[in-house]
Amino acid sequence: MNELLSIPPALFVVAAALIVPFASRRIAHGVSVLSLLAVVAWALLVPDGVGPTYTFMGLEIVTVSVDDFSRLMAIIFGGFGAAAVAWAYFADTDNRHLLWGLAYVAPSLWTVMVGDWLGLVIGWEVMAITSTVFVWLSGGTAVRAGYRYALAHGIGGSLLLAGVVLYLFAADPSATALHFDGTGIGGVPIPLPIAGTTVSLAAVLAGVGIGVNTAMIGLHSWLPDTYPQPHVATSVFLCCYTTKTAVYAAYRAFPDGNAVLAFVGAAMAIYGAGFALAQKDMRRLLSYHIQSQVGIMLAGIGVGSALGIAGAFAHLFNHILYKGLLFMAAGILILQLKENRLDNFGAIGTSAPIALVVFLVGAMSISGVPGFNGFISKGMVMDAADYDFPSNVVLFGDFSIDILFWMIVVGSMGTFASFIKFGYYAFLDGEPIETTDANLGHAIVAGTVAAACVVFGVYYQALVPYLPMAGGLELDPYSASHLLKAGYLAAGGIAIFVLGRPIIDRLHGGFDVDQIFDPTAFYGTRGVSGRLGGVYNRVDDLVVGTGWRLVGAIHDPNTAIRGKVPDRWRDAYDRRYENTPGKTGGKLGIGLTIYVAAGVLTIALAIALFI
Repeated sequence: MNELLSIPPALFVVAAALIVPFASRRIAHGVSVLSLLAVVAWALLVPDGVGPTYTFMGLEIVTVSVDDFSRLMAIIFGGFGAAAVAWAYFADTDNRHLLWGLAYVAPSLWTVMVGDWLGLVIGWEVMAITSTVFVWLSGGTAVRAGYRYALAHGIGGSLLLAGVVLYLFAADPSATALHFDGTGIGGVPIPLPIAGTTVSLAAVLAGVGIGVNTAMIGLHSWLPDTYPQPHVATSVFLCCYTTKTAVYAAYRAFPDGNAVLAFVGAAMAIYGAGFALAQKDMRRLLSYHIQSQVGIMLAGIGVGSALGIAGAFAHLFNHILYKGLLFMAAGILILQLKENRLDNFGAIGTSAPIALVVFLVGAMSISGVPGFNGFISKGMVMDAADYDFPSNVVLFGDFSIDILFWMIVVGSMGTFASFIKFGYYAFLDGEPIETTDANLGHAIVAGTVAAACVVFGVYYQALVPYLPMAGGLELDPYSASHLLKAGYLAAGGIAIFVLGRPIIDRLHGGFDVDQIFDPTAFYGTRGVSGRLGGVYNRVDDLVVGTGWRLVGAIHDPNTAIRGKVPDRWRDAYDRRYENTPGKTGGKLGIGLTIYVAAGVLTIALAIALFI
């Protein structure tokens, strides 16, 4: 099967995209589903190794690099991509939507399969461009959100590129050195207030650039701002690729773990779950939970142990399944009710049983209920944070608390509470209403994804062989201690919802950083541009005025010179002018006046340029 290494899997998707404009809607979607399933087959069959390598700008681009990490990414990107295409077909999207969906999936696949930084950055930027256009296709409020989305990813991509360039020039690594070693390469080492560690400037730039795409706290507002705006089928695609590609890049950048990454991830788990509780918009709630769940993945990568990294990538795999399922559930409700907000419709109850089942499977999976896939992977990361990462802080006497572990616990309880909220307001609260259920196509697609969530929760051994660094691990997720842990997470989530419901009922989104960033950026940019415009206008007036004065002096040099002569000399100047017709009172002809003016301007220009 070595010949498979010569075929970048993104080519399957590109080939399907080339057919889409010329095929019927049914054939185009069918071919696209098959192309993405071909990616899964390719990933299952291809051996580890490196494919074709090309030289560009003196650097090597490794188009295919297969290991346990990239193989897993190709499997889930291809498998869920096929489900997203099928779901979009039954949502009556057109071929143009499909074309740009594939244009978004293809560079995502490229980004996780290349073996060098230059190739990764190229895929990263193309993915940002195509996903922006994909958002814009929906029109309306999605257009403005798409501009902010593009701006955020443009900044993030620029920072990543700066870090990569600095690293490549300083370290001169091999083509496959997809990592930053944290020893100060790429600039003066920057000390961190965690165990005396240091990090390089290149790593900081790349880390922040990657952090934009992971929706790191403070750089995350593009996520809940954008994902609720486009067509529901577009949201199903978006929830899979951008943030998970960033998680993959975070591991490639920091493969040996990173304390900052671990704590930033745990903070994201709390922050995202907390803001999800404040949301009434269904997709905005789910978007904040992308931030929360990505935070758990980053925490596992930051721990750096085999269990932490295997758990992080297991959670990435499972997250794509249950988060895509939850966006499908929200999409079914939105398509039937024509409403995004949980407080704008009554209790659906059991009038839409398919939507209810799809939601329940996704909610129990993301909350970590035993029997569902999220329980397995979240438990792995929590165990790694508990046993493999020294973050104990002594509070009093011999009593200590493991900070990282309990941060993830708090975030997980918030997740449980927010999905109790989603289910309560969508299916139980308010006057009962009747609504139509999901169509047969959506039932089949969502049912297949839901079944995968259950299968990987019950028969988790099916996923373990494909998890990176899981070969020597002995997993026992259904031990008494793990079941007890799931119990107190559920109890904490229920308590948060019940006790906090009076406050939760009054919240309509909360006050997030975008409410500071947006007006600051708008008024700040307007103020700076206004001042720059004022300076430009003053310089323009000065230059134009000077020019016209020179023209006037050339046209009538006598009047110009006479205006500058002191009053006490003006009579003598006038007498001399009358006695020498055709000349100025200063004995200068018109031609000589032009030469003098040109000389003065030349001297002024030389002074401005060189002094």
